[in-house]
Amino acid sequence: MAASTFFSNSDLPRNNFASLHGVAHEIVGIKLEPIVALPTSCIVGMEVLSQLSAPHDNEQFFQHLSASQSLKLLKAQLATLKNALYVHDLFINLPITVLTEMESFSQLLPMLSPELNIEIVEPESFFELSENLRERAVRHLRILSDRGCRIWLDDVDEAIAHQFLTCRLPLCGIKIDKMAFWRLRATPALAQLVNLCSHIANHVLIEGIESNRDRECALQAGAGFGQGYYWPSMDWPGE
Repeated sequence: MAASTFFSNSDLPRNNFASLHGVAHEIVGIKLEPIVALPTSCIVGMEVLSQLSAPHDNEQFFQHLSASQSLKLLKAQLATLKNALYVHDLFINLPITVLTEMESFSQLLPMLSPELNIEIVEPESFFELSENLRERAVRHLRILSDRGCRIWLDDVDEAIAHQFLTCRLPLCGIKIDKMAFWRLRATPALAQLVNLCSHIANHVLIEGIESNRDRECALQAGAGFGQGYYWPSMDWPGE
């Protein structure tokens, strides 16, 4: 992934957020979190996230979205960013259910452009699927990959990485969960986890980078990319 040019807060008209409110009234805006190449400190992408009205547990909120709601949210996010989008390297989140339901997958395809990065959230749920649904999910992942989309697994730790080691999915990258990073960053086990992930996909990103010391730690462990509060996000409140 090459370094990209992004837009400023002023590039998004406030009325673009109406479609986000239509998904759920708790969603009040968009946040873009930088994806950074650790060796150069260049921003190479942005993860598209939704801002929720407080107080809300973000992970729990999005875990309870159905496949149709997830698609509606993705459509609203891409519509909001459409007129300001100068880059291809956006990272979007999708649950595995979107890939197992034929109707959802057929609705997803027209939304996607080549070079989008698709993060599969809660990747451990892949192993909770029946054999038929798992095979369908793999077929759909290959279709997305053939269309030029880059597939990532999100929030990976040691246990999840070991599960995917023999799956041979068409993966571009692995994102190591911030909790795993914080737990392992002062130990040789972090480099071991990065090495394990590199056997699953070409690119390894570490989440939870909050200081230059964290950045150096992730870089020394062998990760190519980082994400975290060390690099300020771009936020647009919808109210």
